[in-house]
Amino acid sequence: MIPTSALLNPTGYLIGIGVKKIVEKISESDSSTPISTLKEESLRAEIKAKALLAQAKVEQELAISRRIDSAEEVEIEEYYDTSGKGNAGLNTDGETISLGLGGEGRRVTKRIIKFKGCTPIIQQQSSDSEA
Repeated sequence: MIPTSALLNPTGYLIGIGVKKIVEKISESDSSTPISTLKEESLRAEIKAKALLAQAKVEQELAISRRIDSAEEVEIEEYYDTSGKGNAGLNTDGETISLGLGGEGRRVTKRIIKFKGCTPIIQQQSSDSEA
């Protein structure tokens, strides 16, 4: 049975499962297991978690589109702004060398989708069932 938290936040649920699997693998292995093997298993689990996360996002978008199709009224308000800047510099005066790195990031994300009502879904019958 899927917990309610998984339905409300599928992304967090899938990440939690991935982390849990990594911890279980590390706990199950004994101290003689080489670090390279643990790193490889961790990387595999991380890749699987990312794939599951991508699949969950696709399923979420499909569920939203199905709900949009069946709603009488839909209100969508989305804001996305992901931007960043970076710089690197090197300065020398003949005797000394200085190296500098800088970065700046900005992320704004807001998504509100409101559905009101539900239109009846009309199912089409095939000509085989009519006969």
